[in-house]
Amino acid sequence: MHAKDSSTTKTLHFAAFAFLSVLLITADYRDSIPAARTGLSIAVYPLKVIADFPHRTTQAISEFFTSHEKLSKENKELRKMVTIYSARDQKYRSIAAQNTRLRDVLHIAEMFDDSYLLADILKVDSGHFRQTVTINKGSKQGAYEGQIALAGNSIFGQIIHASTQSSSVMQLSDTKHSIPVRNSRTGKTALAVGTGEVNVVRLEHIKDIDDIKTGDLYISSGLGLLFPPDFPVAVVKEKHYNPADSMTTISAKTVTDFNRTRELLLIWQAKRTLEEQEN
Repeated sequence: MHAKDSSTTKTLHFAAFAFLSVLLITADYRDSIPAARTGLSIAVYPLKVIADFPHRTTQAISEFFTSHEKLSKENKELRKMVTIYSARDQKYRSIAAQNTRLRDVLHIAEMFDDSYLLADILKVDSGHFRQTVTINKGSKQGAYEGQIALAGNSIFGQIIHASTQSSSVMQLSDTKHSIPVRNSRTGKTALAVGTGEVNVVRLEHIKDIDDIKTGDLYISSGLGLLFPPDFPVAVVKEKHYNPADSMTTISAKTVTDFNRTRELLLIWQAKRTLEEQEN
């Protein structure tokens, strides 16, 4: 009996809810209960948010990692481009610097009536008191022992050995090297002798030491017809007096920076006589 009453009650409840649902659907279709619809929407909104939260969270995380991966890829490409452009910029700077040096060298070459040849330094041979370099031009290109080498607008040294494809050039600062010079301010002559120290020579055979000032420029005198005249050689750095032997030593810094020079100009000078030199 109780089971039958319970079944009847459930059927009545179902019928009542079904009838209510039909009424609500009809009313909604006819748009006759907007206030009720709005209220139900507000009441149900939190449930919708909660139900949609996992989907939105998953989508946000996916977008985050996608954006991060895309950003990381773009940064990697940009770093690659920066590296490439940096290398190209360094190459262009190197070419520009080389062109500047070549213009200086070629300007000097225009001062000679005869031949000249541009050579690259292959190796620096610096030993105890020795200052020499190896260049990529030899007897096959016409290089010969004693030939003068210029560095820009100053004198570098002279060839001491010429093989077929390369030559050894002694720098002004080598202890075995000397060059006749004159003071561009006073016109008085001297001899610039190598000290074995890079970029440093010693001035000797000076008659009036007191007349020499720090900063005086010494240029090639052309005496002996070996070195071309009027090329910068060295600038007086200091005068040192030694009481022990009553001697004053005058050291000068070479105009050529042997640590930075990379190209040399070999020259073939026109034959000159002493009379032509004096005139």
